[in-house]
Amino acid sequence: MNKKFNDKIVSLGEIMLRLTPPDYTRIEQANSFLANYGGGEANVIVSLSHLGHDCHFITRLPPNQLGDGAVEHLLKHGVHTDYIVRDSSTMGIYFLESGFGGRPGRVIYNRRHSAFTRIMAEDYDLDAIFKDASWFHISGITLALSEKAKNMAIECLKYAKKYGVKVSFDFNYRSKLWTVEEAQQVYPLVMPYVNVVFASPFDFRVILQTGQDIKDDSELMHYVVKKYNLDWVFGKTRKIFSSTENAMRAYVYCNNGGYYSTDEFSFQIFDRIGAGDAFASGVIHGLITRPNDSKFAANFGIINSILKQTIFGDVATFSEDEILDYMETQGKVEVKR
Repeated sequence: MNKKFNDKIVSLGEIMLRLTPPDYTRIEQANSFLANYGGGEANVIVSLSHLGHDCHFITRLPPNQLGDGAVEHLLKHGVHTDYIVRDSSTMGIYFLESGFGGRPGRVIYNRRHSAFTRIMAEDYDLDAIFKDASWFHISGITLALSEKAKNMAIECLKYAKKYGVKVSFDFNYRSKLWTVEEAQQVYPLVMPYVNVVFASPFDFRVILQTGQDIKDDSELMHYVVKKYNLDWVFGKTRKIFSSTENAMRAYVYCNNGGYYSTDEFSFQIFDRIGAGDAFASGVIHGLITRPNDSKFAANFGIINSILKQTIFGDVATFSEDEILDYMETQGKVEVKR
């Protein structure tokens, strides 16, 4: 896989086995499942690899065939696997029931005692990992998985700050993983280390418990940017007409007080999972390649997210040229021959 950019992007998270009933079947009806691999931060790093970056993933996997499959998944997408520890016996699994029409999708997790929940900083040379890195990405999912995973995340953030590495953080609050009250104790620990945040007004008011007396969403977002000295806050809004027809737009709030919103795009959905991760990877790519153009980053991110939802699986596998082409044509083109 071609690497167009001379950088090093690192991410920390759990990669899981995903099992999906075919043909929009419900889980309890299924006689077979489609298997593939995914997980929030893993999806981000895979997409960034396809966009031409030098990508590395920190995780912990079991030393069995399921772990082998996850490693092969990363390798075939051009992601380096040198920072993977193989230990413990269990791999995180999740079941996805794809929504259709008016029926929403459902996710069932089976990851409570996975190998990743036992991850420990002392098993990794964090100086070697971060001393030549340019960007580090993490999400709230990792914080929720276990005390050890949370501690590992905080240690990585400390090393990123030590070496001047840019940090992006996706709030990614998941109510099936922990309560709001539990999340409220942890998210504030991350904020001093981050430069770019992916979040919504809900995340700031409820999870971060910040600016609760500010009624206007735009005023709240600008307040948070200044309070935590963030470079940018990115987010997206989604209108749901059905499980298979949505509309989305992206927004960005800047440290200089600026604000920008993309156009709203309507589209059909084949597989919604990973849309937020594709948005994050597209934005990160935009900020790395055009550091002073957050408008481009927002547009690049939302198009990567929309395109992700047109393919099966968790990950966006589109190149920079493919996304730029879609941004120019809005997808209104004949078959490419």
